[in-house]
Amino acid sequence: MSSEETTQSGGLADIFLNPSATLSKWYVAVGAWGLVLAVLNMMGQIHPTYRVSWGGLLTFEALADAFGNKDDAPFFVAGDGVFIAACLALLGLGLRSLNDQTEDGLAGFARSLVLNDTWPALVGSKGGLMRAVGAWCLGLGFGFYIAYGVMYTGWIDVGVYSVSITLVAFGFALNAASRAPPGDETVM
Repeated sequence: MSSEETTQSGGLADIFLNPSATLSKWYVAVGAWGLVLAVLNMMGQIHPTYRVSWGGLLTFEALADAFGNKDDAPFFVAGDGVFIAACLALLGLGLRSLNDQTEDGLAGFARSLVLNDTWPALVGSKGGLMRAVGAWCLGLGFGFYIAYGVMYTGWIDVGVYSVSITLVAFGFALNAASRAPPGDETVM
């Protein structure tokens, strides 16, 4: 028997319930971001005039209206509880997996967010121009989203998402491209 035939595959559920390190990092990011948005929504700070109904927003208004007037909205509804539970589940799955897969566990993961080779590229040429531009795109994308959200309570503004996501996507892409091995010079 070959080694390929003896390998056990858990299927799609196993991929989501026992995520890889990369998927775990996405779980942590999306779960933490969702929790922050849920708390801001309950405090009435997610939008200047609206309160978000997570059940309506995530089902494209099949279960409820996505936005309501924030002045007469209750502090907590069942949809908030379901959304918070889903975000906590994502965060928990991601952190559990990272603790198992990362050297030094969660402390090593937290250290790697700050101490890595991306952020020094903001002030130096270590890693090349592509890594420096990628680091600046990441910093500007996250910074713009947070600054706009704090100043104008526009945490769910589509225009802010468009600018932020574009900058962050270019930042991730340029950062990854700066680590790619050199290609064959005779290809073109």
